[in-house]
Amino acid sequence: MEVVYLLTAEIPSEFHCAQITTFHMQHVANNLRKIKNIFKILLFLLSFQAFSQKFEMKIDSILNLEIAKLKTSGIKEIGYTKLTCINYGVSSTAYLLWEKGNSTFIQKFKNSEYDNKSLQKFKPIKFTDSTFFSFYKENKEKLNIENVEHFEYKPDSIVGNKTYSSRIITSHSCFRHFVIKSGKENFNKQFDYFDLQEFDQEKVYASKRKYTKEEIKKWEERGWEGMEYEIIHENNPERNLNFEFNKESRIVEWDKIMTEFIKELESENKFELIETE
Repeated sequence: MEVVYLLTAEIPSEFHCAQITTFHMQHVANNLRKIKNIFKILLFLLSFQAFSQKFEMKIDSILNLEIAKLKTSGIKEIGYTKLTCINYGVSSTAYLLWEKGNSTFIQKFKNSEYDNKSLQKFKPIKFTDSTFFSFYKENKEKLNIENVEHFEYKPDSIVGNKTYSSRIITSHSCFRHFVIKSGKENFNKQFDYFDLQEFDQEKVYASKRKYTKEEIKKWEERGWEGMEYEIIHENNPERNLNFEFNKESRIVEWDKIMTEFIKELESENKFELIETE
């Protein structure tokens, strides 16, 4: 059976009147001008995704090299968590963890487009336990079968031999990545923070404000193109049907635990820069 996705795409504000504009494929299916806009947006999203993947390759290759070194030295419990954020550029911060005897070590790596610095590497920190490995062991079964579901605003529909799925995607978001490389374990999963939202918060906010004179002027210059779709969506924000399931998933719980742990370490300025590559 063929699956067709009806995508709602959010694009950077500077492209459309200093605010986010949402395009719905089903609304513009019979309008060639609108379809051209959809293709432009999808092309932008695909090209930006390809660029961000290329950017991440450097930090991933460094992490893989470090993991190989640890395995060579006899370390068996190894893993990392990485946060990658895509806005008008890409930034990625990873924390490599491993166990040696009764101690756990954590090492920070950072790479960002927002400065002129190359990939940054920090000294390993020794501590007692971060619950990183213990959480994985206790919840391994569910972590391996559960996935954070996409932001969907209505159930799938089947027409003939095609399944239509309505999703919302965004070009600006953050992604949490977990990897475990312990013994024969090869756990590797990530999720998009946008998929954890109950509503599209930008749309909820937008529905509570009036357009400025500057925004109206820009709409006029565009011949009010797309305005009717924006007004409809601003006043009827979509709800994520997978919100309840996603917020209860084990990987999201793991993320909360590690976020708090890392936040505490960062607040104490524990990480010391040792090398720039």
